[in-house]
Amino acid sequence: MPWFGDGRFNVPEGSSGQFVGAIVGAIFGLLVLIAGFWRALAFALFVGIGFIVGRYIDVNDEFRERFARRFGRRRN
Repeated sequence: MPWFGDGRFNVPEGSSGQFVGAIVGAIFGLLVLIAGFWRALAFALFVGIGFIVGRYIDVNDEFRERFARRFGRRRN
């Protein structure tokens, strides 16, 4: 099997989006079974918002510096 060639699990390059989508779908499906559709949808919404904010912090250097000053550890 090409996925386990060197003893580690490797996602084929052309299928990485499909793999991530399948994992996300499985996790969402489990959340729906455990917590219900609306709670799982709210959880997915908060994860998406967190991802967008994190991506914005990663890309915007000025915002990252302000965020670090505001919420970073203060030294006495």
